[in-house]
Amino acid sequence: MPIEINGLINHNMASELSPVPVSHYDIDAIVKLAKVQEAAGYDRVLIANAATMPDNFTTAAYVGAVTERLGVMLAHRPGFIAPTMAARMLATLDRLLGGRLGVHVITGASDIEMQCDGDFHTKEERYDRSLEYIDILRRIWASETPVDHDGKWYRFNGGYAEIKPLNGTIPVFFGGMSPMAIATGAACADVFATLSDTVAGMTEVVQKVTAAAQPLGRKPDFLVSLRLVVGESEDKAWAQAADLKSRIAALESKAEKNKVATSAAGFARTAELAGKGERLEKCFWNGINEIRGAHSNSGTLVGDPDQLVDAIMDYWDAGVHKFILRGYDPIGDAEIIGRDIIPALRRKVTEREAAMEVR
Repeated sequence: MPIEINGLINHNMASELSPVPVSHYDIDAIVKLAKVQEAAGYDRVLIANAATMPDNFTTAAYVGAVTERLGVMLAHRPGFIAPTMAARMLATLDRLLGGRLGVHVITGASDIEMQCDGDFHTKEERYDRSLEYIDILRRIWASETPVDHDGKWYRFNGGYAEIKPLNGTIPVFFGGMSPMAIATGAACADVFATLSDTVAGMTEVVQKVTAAAQPLGRKPDFLVSLRLVVGESEDKAWAQAADLKSRIAALESKAEKNKVATSAAGFARTAELAGKGERLEKCFWNGINEIRGAHSNSGTLVGDPDQLVDAIMDYWDAGVHKFILRGYDPIGDAEIIGRDIIPALRRKVTEREAAMEVR
């Protein structure tokens, strides 16, 4: 199984080291982030979505216009747009991107945040709705004739999309750590995505989701989000990590806590992970997770390039073939990862696959 490397595009150059007002929409930053990550060899970039954020459909179309190869993983929340209309919007965006679109279906962790857009359903109801929503998307993309539907959440007659995704469908990413999220993702995801976790944690996720998916005749792939601190040597990498922790701690003490994130099972898992110690496994570092607690996605691998490639390949061996890899400097770290990590990972995967074929 090949490896897929994903990055991230925010609507400005914000990071833990350089706070920027959420309201600041920086077109130049979007262009630079897109072009740097494309040049670095990233396959896709996640473009996030949340209540009050700028529209990411529009941002994604612009990213497609200023790049040639870079794919987009578009975060999308069911419930605010009819699935028939969403199917047409996503297919249109995929065509504009030349078939480079993936959709990351976000059920929504917080009742409070979902209510900002008028959604007062419970989290359990939202997972149930997401399953029906994704099924409708795929039916509309695939059908050459109008579709009628009378379900629990949606009812329509003659739903149809004159425009289809370039490759016939669009890969669906889905995530979460609650039992209902795992059951829903097992039933609908092409790729089951998680926040940062250890190899042991991801092995557990792979086993749970795979066990739930097998009776349904499904075999989703897996994605984990990891931060990287790349040093010329192991000692220099850990010195960089210590400096990062000090600088981020100073900024975090002044920052408003993200109370929305604390309600998500995935973030609760991150907080639990941070409680196990600052260093885990080969080079997994909880330093920033310890500072940010239950609103963090900052499990970090620290080391020299060879150590980081070796550690990431442990995830690949555990059945995780897609990654979000980023550092703490959106531009500088993307360039370093593109130079020192991505090519080496691709070589390792090619070698590993060749060895498996020989067996």
